[in-house]
Amino acid sequence: MSAWTLLRIVAAWALWLAAMPSASAADRALKAKAHNYPNTPVEVRQVKVALVETYATPTQASAQETGTRRSRVRYANRAGLTPATLVLSGELLLANHAGQSMEALALTIVLLDAFHQPLQAPGQRDTFTVQQVVAAMPKGSTRRIQWEQRVHSADIYEVAVLVTRVRFTDASVWLAPREELIDIF
Repeated sequence: MSAWTLLRIVAAWALWLAAMPSASAADRALKAKAHNYPNTPVEVRQVKVALVETYATPTQASAQETGTRRSRVRYANRAGLTPATLVLSGELLLANHAGQSMEALALTIVLLDAFHQPLQAPGQRDTFTVQQVVAAMPKGSTRRIQWEQRVHSADIYEVAVLVTRVRFTDASVWLAPREELIDIF
């Protein structure tokens, strides 16, 4: 096989690879804890959370695993790379202890760093986010809930989850006591 034929095969293969839409991802399990207020109608029993870092270009390495330093210098061979997307993916088990059925609830999620300090997203006032979950739960039942939220930092070490509002099928609403969330954890 001549060098020109080999070069054409390699070039065709490289063009084919570049044209393929693909993505790669890395995920890391995070510490997760739940807090249940006294007399809460819905108890959070199990919480599992992972930080998923998705890359649009399969040749990009995970910043979490490689430990490489990043700089503001853009090299010619790195131009045009799409930044990684960070998504917090969670799953929890809820138990309805109320004497009535519920139709929706609000999960409050607090992101903490390795020093147990809250992480705040750029441009966000609060150190927590609220996920609305519309899910019917008859009284005395349990249900597994999954949620996802986009985050802006890979520095998340621990996630705290609690239910702060419950809407029942009769339109009544339970609200968690007003207290500083960070003091709870």
